[in-house]
Amino acid sequence: YEAWSDASDKSIQSAKVFIENGKIAGVILREYTDKHVEKDFSTYPWPQAGEAARTLSAQMVAAQSADVDIFTGATGSSTGWIQAVERALEKASGTEPTNKYFDGTFLGRSETSSYGGYYKVVWVTLKNDKVVDYKAQRVLPDHTIQDPSVEVYGWPLEMARNSYKEAALASEPGYVDVITGATGLTHQSNHAVRDALDQALTK
Repeated sequence: YEAWSDASDKSIQSAKVFIENGKIAGVILREYTDKHVEKDFSTYPWPQAGEAARTLSAQMVAAQSADVDIFTGATGSSTGWIQAVERALEKASGTEPTNKYFDGTFLGRSETSSYGGYYKVVWVTLKNDKVVDYKAQRVLPDHTIQDPSVEVYGWPLEMARNSYKEAALASEPGYVDVITGATGLTHQSNHAVRDALDQALTK
């Protein structure tokens, strides 16, 4: 059973929980940057993060629960992993969920554009199966963030994003109709939003 935490401005955590004979047999914890790139704990410059992942995994198996102590020096990561494991255990419980999606903010990533070699990362906030907030950034091939004031569609990128956001709040999650003059942005945004929705699924 796999689930994700709420996304912060800097990262998002995921958990894969293995259940055997009704018990937690194993837990794999991962963490991703705000560019939706998985952190390699063997090279990541904050060693507490990798240590926290290993320690919390073992503690959760021992406790048969997500109810473990926050790892000192990795509070944000620990909180996210605990939430992700709690959500995975909800999926494993067999109880029919009330909603299709968990309430929260989820980080999605689009495909890479064949036109410019960039991809889009979006933060999608859900409540009662509706998108209630949305923000995005474009990650360039050199892994810098596109300045949103740059004109890309004959109008500033930020304006196109706002048009998409307005449509996203009003439409079925993940299915915004093509915005005139910003076809590529619409398709890429929908792809990234659906990726975030996949992370938010309650079963």
